[in-house]
Amino acid sequence: MVNPTVVIIGDHTQGLGILRSAAVRGGKIWVVNDKSISLARFSKYLSRYIEISRGSLARLSRPECSDTLLRILLDLPIECPALLFGVNEDISRFIHHNANALREKYFVPSVRLDNIYDKYLFNLLLPEAVRIDTRLCSETDLVSLESPERYIVKGRQGNAFRQLTGEKAIPVDRFMLRQAGWLFKRLLPDQVILQEIVPTDRSVLSVCSFSADGDMAGMFAYEKLRQHPNEFGTGTYLRSVDPGLLDRQAEQVLRNLKYTGVSEIEFIYDCRTTGYKIIEMNPRPWKSINFASQCGENLIEKYISYVAKAQPHFGNNYSRGQYWVDLATDIPQLTREMKWGGYHRGFFECTWDKRDPLPTLVLWTLFPLIAFENTISRFGWDLKPGSPG
Repeated sequence: MVNPTVVIIGDHTQGLGILRSAAVRGGKIWVVNDKSISLARFSKYLSRYIEISRGSLARLSRPECSDTLLRILLDLPIECPALLFGVNEDISRFIHHNANALREKYFVPSVRLDNIYDKYLFNLLLPEAVRIDTRLCSETDLVSLESPERYIVKGRQGNAFRQLTGEKAIPVDRFMLRQAGWLFKRLLPDQVILQEIVPTDRSVLSVCSFSADGDMAGMFAYEKLRQHPNEFGTGTYLRSVDPGLLDRQAEQVLRNLKYTGVSEIEFIYDCRTTGYKIIEMNPRPWKSINFASQCGENLIEKYISYVAKAQPHFGNNYSRGQYWVDLATDIPQLTREMKWGGYHRGFFECTWDKRDPLPTLVLWTLFPLIAFENTISRFGWDLKPGSPG
């Protein structure tokens, strides 16, 4: 059985996690990224690194950036079907919009990703019992909103909202004071949504899986013990858990979508209804994807096996009660919260792997340069359309 080449678009900790999970299969792994200093670039498992114009992955809405990336992907000297992974919503949208062309060389499932990464449309697809009150938002809607303290404002799709504000979601009362007028001059009103804040006394829980045509072939669940930004952000300190019955709810969503691929569905417990509601679904690997592999459920490997025409067997026998932390984001979060909670003994660190130590050494020695290059890419400075380096 020949392993398909894996091509990862984007990098940092998420791309590194995908790479390490894919390396178990022993096939070729390529990374296409728009930065010079990349953690995956220093991994011993990397086969080839393709550097494209700085900032282009943050500007895929521009035809010149999208067309250039498509040309580069189709020109790579790899055999069909290669497997393509993106690290964020903008790249997922790029893959969906260019699916027909990409299928010449890559395995791209026939899934309506636009109904998933669009948070407003995805919410409408959910059963009412698990749906969170989500509305389209404009400046007028903000002014007329009753009980604004009960809502957050966030981007409808893609990373444009986060790139402009620096935050994934913002409470409405704080948002109105600082950024409303400024943001709506830069984003169309239908690209901003209001979402009700669900009162909860439990951590957000994620059900992660690889599924084929909606049927789970592997499942992993974790809870966010800490996140940044607090309450509405990306997990910085996690624990693997048993999902209870939430895996059944997740699989029902996946079956309705006939979803094929790796995904994450986030749940939040509602104290008012004493039941869980679905926040959103990420139709791609998430930041801590390698945590699933470290706990014994390698979802990336299952996807590779599926594309290689092997039948992956269902599994959810991963280790519960394991801990994972991204020290580069969790330590600053503890500092902001003015507390020190400590860590459970034997935790997995986001980038550290004694068999592949160089990426971690690069992170902690070149951290200022990495942060500087990320800032340049975020604002599109020095952007020059070009070809791979």
